[in-house]
Amino acid sequence: MKITFKGLLEIFERKAGDSEWELIRTQPNLITNVGYNVIANSLTGQSTYALTDFEYFAWGDGTTTPALTDTAATFYADCANSDTKGVTSFDAYDVPNKKQIWNCFLSAADNAVASITKFALMNDDPGTIMFNEIKFDAISKDATKEFFIRYSLVMSQV
Repeated sequence: MKITFKGLLEIFERKAGDSEWELIRTQPNLITNVGYNVIANSLTGQSTYALTDFEYFAWGDGTTTPALTDTAATFYADCANSDTKGVTSFDAYDVPNKKQIWNCFLSAADNAVASITKFALMNDDPGTIMFNEIKFDAISKDATKEFFIRYSLVMSQV
């Protein structure tokens, strides 16, 4: 039996103050080598990443295609503009669907990056350990827009 991990990013947008969210982007992601190490170390409780939590997310305007060997340092180096903040909430682990969800929110005031092209889960602010990396077509961000970003990690048995 083999276990696989797949990540999916969904980005919803609304005008600041509105109640209706619109899904504007769905993008699969790359889990980095460090991300896989974190999973393995968490299962065994041993090694460098055994106690690493990903309670922060980063976004930026990078242009480089994600690679398995990317790290938090390469993420920030690729982005001329980036920011990091705490994850808004976590859904309870969904046992039947083997899914964990991170809920992230960018308010109208989160305007450090005007053209968002990348997302990653990080261990801190700024991040030093990066779990995943996602690159997508640019999304414009200014004080009139808010974004709800949902990242889902799904495990399956093959």
